[in-house]
Amino acid sequence: MNCLIVDDEIMARKSLENFCTREPGLNLIGTCKNAEEALTNVQNNEIDLLFLDIEMPGTNGLELLELLPYMPQVIFTTANREYAFEAYEYDITDFLKKPITQVRFEKAVAKAIEQRGQLTAISKASAIEEIYVRADKKLVRIPFSEILYFENVGDYVKVHSTLGAFLFHYTIKILEANISNPRFLKIHRAYIINMSQIKDIQDNTLTIGDAVIPISRAHKSVLMKAINLL
Repeated sequence: MNCLIVDDEIMARKSLENFCTREPGLNLIGTCKNAEEALTNVQNNEIDLLFLDIEMPGTNGLELLELLPYMPQVIFTTANREYAFEAYEYDITDFLKKPITQVRFEKAVAKAIEQRGQLTAISKASAIEEIYVRADKKLVRIPFSEILYFENVGDYVKVHSTLGAFLFHYTIKILEANISNPRFLKIHRAYIINMSQIKDIQDNTLTIGDAVIPISRAHKSVLMKAINLL
């Protein structure tokens, strides 16, 4: 897990840095002495876990969480136990009271790694059944069963579905690599289709809904092997 230490006390940073280097499950991206440095680091790196002090000059740890562009897992590190209740309002992973021991640190990290594993399993399960696309400043869930086909449109991909058509910034090549559902098949450099939505196949085209979609010569044999031809 990529981790970042944020603490205004140099000795606290050094102690946490020492703990992190001994932990095989952690990759320390950097240490920060204030919220401003931390915000820049989070914007420029993919941070999975934040070791965050609460009491810091200027923007404190709780205020920093409100500024983050995304929410990594957070382990609060503070000498003041009175922040514990307020900290858990942010659904943090753990709360470490200073001075922090190696044993307590390892326990908190183990909890973070376990949570990450659970989230990864959920994400993989979701990737088999559905996608989310941005539309009108919201994320729209589209089950794979509702997708008709994907179409390459310049630097974008348009997903045609029973719920409507949605355009998102992607490429067909990357999409093909990231869809792990066997019902989807690339039949042309510009099209990936849902096999269960095919109405008929004729020569070098097939019909899905009201759309007639071309089949490239390179992909025709793959398509014919994929269907249950009697």
